[in-house]
Amino acid sequence: MISFESIKAALKYKLLLLIVLLTFSAAQAQDVFSVGPALHFNFGDKKPKVSWGVEASLWWFEDQFPISGNLGLDRRKGSTILYAQAQTGIGVAGISAGPYLEFRKEDAPVLGMQTDYWINYFAGLNYRIRYSGEGKQKALGFYLKAPLGVGLDDTDGEESDWEWDWD
Repeated sequence: MISFESIKAALKYKLLLLIVLLTFSAAQAQDVFSVGPALHFNFGDKKPKVSWGVEASLWWFEDQFPISGNLGLDRRKGSTILYAQAQTGIGVAGISAGPYLEFRKEDAPVLGMQTDYWINYFAGLNYRIRYSGEGKQKALGFYLKAPLGVGLDDTDGEESDWEWDWD
C-alpha cells in the first residue's frame, strides 16, 4: 500500500517539474491556451456529490510531442479543490496527473494526487481518480474549453497578418 508520505514526496517532485516546464522559453511559444468550465459527478465518498469548476491549459510541442500543463479549481458543497497537472494527448484523447489540495469547511486540508483520462476536442468527457491518505475518489465529468492561439508563428518564417490595431 502506498503511504501518505510517499504521495507527498511524489507530489512535490511533480509540482516542481510542472513549474520548471512552464518557465522554460519553449513554454513561452506554446501553440494553444484554453480555458473553460467543468461539471463532475463525484463518487467513492460517503455519498455522491456534484461539483463545478474551471480549468486552464497551456499546450505546446517539443519535437512533435504534445506537452501541457493545467491549473484548475473544483468546487462542491463543503470543499474547494485546487490542482495542477502535467498532461499529454493526441488531440481527441489524453491523460494527465498531478497534485491537488482540498480545503474542507469542517476538516483539515487534504493533499493528494489525481489522474485524469479524457476524450475531447473543445468539449469533452473525463474520468478522474483522486488518491489521498483517506482512499480514492472517482468522478465522471463534462467540460468545455475555449482555445486561444498564443505565440503562434508561421513555420515558413513569415509573420502573421493579424494585429491588434488592424492597420
